[in-house]
Amino acid sequence: MRAIQRISLVLIVVAVSSCAIHTNALRGQFDKRLERLQKERAKLNRQTDPVDRTKTQINVAEILLSLASDAIKSGEPEVLDKRLTEYVDTIRDAHETMMKSGRDAHKKPKGFKELEIALRRQIRMLDDLSRTVTFDHRDPVEKAKQEASDIREDVFRAL
Repeated sequence: MRAIQRISLVLIVVAVSSCAIHTNALRGQFDKRLERLQKERAKLNRQTDPVDRTKTQINVAEILLSLASDAIKSGEPEVLDKRLTEYVDTIRDAHETMMKSGRDAHKKPKGFKELEIALRRQIRMLDDLSRTVTFDHRDPVEKAKQEASDIREDVFRAL
């Protein structure tokens, strides 16, 4: 009987310590993404070329979606809302940047094409996120997905 108790105790200690190790590993990854997000946003302030700005905004949007996914996993609906709002603002800005660039999407599709492809991929990511979030918190994800779909359709029509 004592052997079973000892084995149970060892298993519990191993399980708890592995959770702590996993959490620390995620925290390091989270910090790297936040650092990268700051660098990409700083790069945006320096860029004037619309295609380069759009590519940077695509990177920012990807990072924000990964942070939104982590907010779902950690059960933080306020953080999820914040990240999704930032994501929508970013893709709107990327869309505006390309539309106001004066470039003809048929003759010079660079930037437009990258944005359309990225939005297609991000819509799939948002679709996956909406399946993992609870019903109560699904609305912000669905709104972000709808906005991304609308922008993607507009860019696609321009091409």
